[in-house]
Amino acid sequence: MVRVHYHLMTNATLNGKRFKCPSCMEEMTVKQYVRIITEWNEGDPADRDYLKLLNILTDGEFTSHANTIENDITLFDLVGWVITQPFEFDKKLPKVLYLRDKLIDIPEPGELSIGQNIHLRRDYIDKSKALEENIAIAVAIYLQPIIENRKFHVKRAEELAKEIEQLPIHLIYPIGFFLLKRAQNFGMTSERTWSRTKISLKQILRKMYLSWPKLGAWLSSMI
Repeated sequence: MVRVHYHLMTNATLNGKRFKCPSCMEEMTVKQYVRIITEWNEGDPADRDYLKLLNILTDGEFTSHANTIENDITLFDLVGWVITQPFEFDKKLPKVLYLRDKLIDIPEPGELSIGQNIHLRRDYIDKSKALEENIAIAVAIYLQPIIENRKFHVKRAEELAKEIEQLPIHLIYPIGFFLLKRAQNFGMTSERTWSRTKISLKQILRKMYLSWPKLGAWLSSMI
């Protein structure tokens, strides 16, 4: 098995300050990716704030820079790949993740429990603007019982999500998006079943109404 690690990233200097910056999608963390799609990735690329993008990619290293041609060239050299490299993720799920100072075997995602699905759908998906912003918590909800060998607990999953946010997005995305799509559809089948049940019940009650007119008031309240 191969240990999961970050690439070396790009060494750069801006405003006289040396720092490292991701130079491709494989070097981007989950947290950085989510911030890009929720805070930066809207509107015409020509009108976007590329200093803000650098701030996201360096986790807050820069809020301003001297307005020089040299700095502008450096800035675009550092972050231009975000708009030129397609954000296409491998559908193949990783076999292991390096988390909490050890290798964690990742089983093929199956169905989440009812409780896990409810928390993911109600507390996160339904309150978010973009489905993908919930990638870290989806994976954490799935992995927390596996990693800790204990029952699912949403607060412990939320703590785990903070660690998962620092992992490479290209490893976490396939797991998280799979789980999010499943959770997004959670409850739809049972809702349709309930709708069919109500229709069937109304038909039965209408037949009963022929022999017991007083039932009409109750039947009307269900329609």
